[in-house]
Amino acid sequence: MANPTLTLVNLRPDRDAFALWSVRHARFEDRSRPSGMPDTGYAWHGLLRNAFGSYAPKPFVDRTPLRSNLVLGYIDIAPEELRTEERMEPLAARALGLQDMRANSMPVQWRAEQELSFEVRVRPVVRTRSHARTGRNDEMDAAVHASLQDSTVTREQAYYAWMTRELARNGAASLLAMKTMLYRRTRVLRRNQDENRNPVVIEGPELWVSGRLSVQSGPAFDALLRRGLGRHRAFGFGCLLVGRPGVFDS
Repeated sequence: MANPTLTLVNLRPDRDAFALWSVRHARFEDRSRPSGMPDTGYAWHGLLRNAFGSYAPKPFVDRTPLRSNLVLGYIDIAPEELRTEERMEPLAARALGLQDMRANSMPVQWRAEQELSFEVRVRPVVRTRSHARTGRNDEMDAAVHASLQDSTVTREQAYYAWMTRELARNGAASLLAMKTMLYRRTRVLRRNQDENRNPVVIEGPELWVSGRLSVQSGPAFDALLRRGLGRHRAFGFGCLLVGRPGVFDS
């Protein structure tokens, strides 16, 4: 059976309304931040679920760090089938800027050897219980992990290798070129796996990159767009935005 239509949702949120919604509804705050503001990835996850229910865009990305007032995400239905929750509160609708929402269908098929430009925000980490340094958290910065194997590997080389592996999942695509737009260390909030599912703060790398890729398998690439890259995909990471050459890699 063919995959459902993949749609890219484009939102222009009201940031003041989003901040107010986050304070009222975020389940816990990152007390390690001086402002005490909630983890925005967790807040966006909650707001999108509140507004769209099971149709909530995932993966998604908030492009604020790139000075762009856009939240973009993929849904597995056609644009005309997208519905919001009937009982959604007005503040949530205002926060999302639903009156200006746009939704566009993605291509049905991807051609092998097709070259595309891309942009993505990722958490370049690997899972390794043997070297985890934060108790129950099994994540390690991919650059740190690579340096343990070979001390001459640079951070740029490690992240390039990480991106190459992620794009090549199930033979989806090959990486042709990549440049870093933004790199920083950030803290995210997640629930741990103990009995009480308590919130924990996880510090790690946040990487925004653009570049060029070549599709190797149309079906695998479609699946990659729906899945996203890396970990923390439900909280604003891994949303692979693609366009014709020159759109993102110029």
